[in-house]
Amino acid sequence: MRNKTAAIIIIITLVLSLSGCWNRRDPENLALVLATAFDRDRETGMYHITTQIANPLAMGGQDAGQGGGGDKKPFWTLTAGGQLSYQAMRNLTKGISREFFWAHNRIFVLSEELARNGIYPVMDMVERERQLRTSGYVVLADGDVRKLMEAEFPLEETGARGLDRQITTFRYERSPFPVKSMNELYSILAQPGREMFIGRVKVSEDMQQDQPGQGTSATASPPPAIIGGGAVFKGDKMVGWADEQQTIGWAYATGRVFRSALYIKDPVDDATPLGIGVYNLKSEMHPELENGRLSIKVDIKAFGILLDIPVYRDLEVDSSYIKSLEQRSAQAIRDAVHSTIALSRELDSDIIGVGNLIYRKLPGLWTQIEDRWYEVFRDIEIDVQA
Repeated sequence: MRNKTAAIIIIITLVLSLSGCWNRRDPENLALVLATAFDRDRETGMYHITTQIANPLAMGGQDAGQGGGGDKKPFWTLTAGGQLSYQAMRNLTKGISREFFWAHNRIFVLSEELARNGIYPVMDMVERERQLRTSGYVVLADGDVRKLMEAEFPLEETGARGLDRQITTFRYERSPFPVKSMNELYSILAQPGREMFIGRVKVSEDMQQDQPGQGTSATASPPPAIIGGGAVFKGDKMVGWADEQQTIGWAYATGRVFRSALYIKDPVDDATPLGIGVYNLKSEMHPELENGRLSIKVDIKAFGILLDIPVYRDLEVDSSYIKSLEQRSAQAIRDAVHSTIALSRELDSDIIGVGNLIYRKLPGLWTQIEDRWYEVFRDIEIDVQA
C-alpha cells in the first residue's frame, strides 16, 4: 500500500511539472524576416527600418497551388519609421497581416547616413530584442538601402539569400571583405584600442531597369550589389571609406585571409603581369619598447602559388627567378598593409588594433597614453615584415 501511494505521488508530481505549449505560434500565422535594414532621415532624425519577408505563396509554401503564386515575388519588403529604432520596428506591424518572426534574419544592413550619426542605438536594440540573433552578418550599404532590400538576385530565391551567399563567396575567393557578425561588433566596441571595420556593399544605381519592348537578359542586367572595401569607424560613428587595397591590407595585417590574389610584374622585363594565389597566411604583431621608444613589428608569413605566368621562365624552386617573385610578392603585401596604416592614421581610427595590442601586452604603458593614443599612433614606428 505504501509503495502504491508513493508511485501515485510521483506520477502526479511528474504530470504537474510538464509544460504545455503556452506560447504556441503556428507557422502559417508568422511572417519570416530574412533581412533587416536600418536607415536614418537626415532632416527629421527619424529611424527607418526595412524588412525583407519571405513570401510562402511564391516559394511553393502554403496554398501555392490555389493562390496563384506564380506571379508573386518570393519576398516582400516593408518599411516603417519611428523616433527610436525599436519604435520603428514595432510600427512595422501596422502594415502586415501576420506576426513577425525574426529568428531567421540573416543580414543586418546599415545605411551610410545612420553610420555617420552613430550605430550604437541600433546595436543596443538588436541586443535587447530576444528574437533577433546577433550571429547575423552586418554590412554597410553605399547607396539606397531600400533599393538593395528590394533587389532580386538572379541565381537565388530571395535577395537576403543572394546577398548572404555573395558575401560568403567573395570572402573565401578574394578575402578583402571584413565580414563581421553583430556579435563581433559588440566585442570590438568594448575593446580599448580597436575600432570597428564593416564591409561595404555598393548598391547598383541602375539595377533592373529593363528597356521597354525587350526581354530581360541575364548578361545585360547589372548586378544588384557590388562588394568590396569597407567602412571605417571611430567609436560607433563612421569616419570614412576604405578601398579594396586598404581592405586587403587590413586582412593581411590581422591574419584574416582565406584566399587572395597578388598581381606583380615579371622581374625579367618589369612589365608582364603575373598572378599569384595566396592560400595560407599568418600574421603576428609584437610591441617593442626600447629606451622609452615604442615600436610595433608586424610579421606576416604567406604561402602562395604561381597561377598565371604568360611567359616562359625558369621555375626551378631554388632559381633566382623564384626568389625575385617571392621578394616582389612580399613587397606587394607590405604595400597593402602600409596603405591601411596610412588610412588609419589619416582618419584616427585604429582598425588594425595596434592600441589593443599595447593594452594587452604593455598595460602599464597603455594607461599612460590611452587619452592621447591617436597622437602617439600617428608617429609610432610600425615595421611590416613579409
